Amino acid sequence: MVLEEYKDYFTDIYETDSLAVAVCNAEANRVQLSDMPHEQREDLALYYGVRVPPMVNKNGIIAIHNNQLKKWGISGEQLKKDAWENMEKEYPAVFRTIDDVIYGIRDSIAPGLEGTGMEECVGNDVMFVLSNRDNVQGAVYIFDEKIMEKIAEKLDSSLVILPSSIHESIIIRETEDMDMEFMRGMVREVNEISVTPEERLSDEVYHYDRETGILSMARFLQHKEDMLGVEEMHGQDCAGQSESMVPCMMQ
Repeated sequence: MVLEEYKDYFTDIYETDSLAVAVCNAEANRVQLSDMPHEQREDLALYYGVRVPPMVNKNGIIAIHNNQLKKWGISGEQLKKDAWENMEKEYPAVFRTIDDVIYGIRDSIAPGLEGTGMEECVGNDVMFVLSNRDNVQGAVYIFDEKIMEKIAEKLDSSLVILPSSIHESIIIRETEDMDMEFMRGMVREVNEISVTPEERLSDEVYHYDRETGILSMARFLQHKEDMLGVEEMHGQDCAGQSESMVPCMMQ
């Protein structure tokens, strides 16, 4: 159920203009996810909520629970559709090089937007950051098929994704000599040293295949029949249940 201090952010009327999609570690959040509309993807889970200022909730979102959907009379599929549409409209993705992040330069690549200067942004760089303008709950964009397809097209490459935190993902051009085990070790070390438990996303490296549009954990690359396509991810029912959660991630 929604905690008392957050009740004012929900009304008896279903409103779509603050809906958002977020992502968390599925195992670490089993208990709360069991009472929330969500979709599990590999070791991650997509869930839905209402965007709020960080001063209200430091993770920028209040999760929607099953009882809220019941009160609204809204299906999980409708919630998913409306939340993704509002993400595109209100919280568009931002794709930047590592240098851009350092110097504060931002480039929106929301689907349908042209002339954003992304070609200039890309250049010969190999490492990028995918999030949104507020850098809040931006890691979820790796599950947006239009975003990932556009990035792969502009980089002219399949992609390796390092889940930096719930707020952003690091995107790397794939090369033949990449050592995925080394990268996995790097992700785990950074998680241990630099990422707070409530913002930790995954210890695994992900891969996006440009040719197939398939997103999967890197360790499953040799089993393509087991991979999940991003398009399939958007098409599945979000009523699935999962079950523990890092305190404070979703309220």
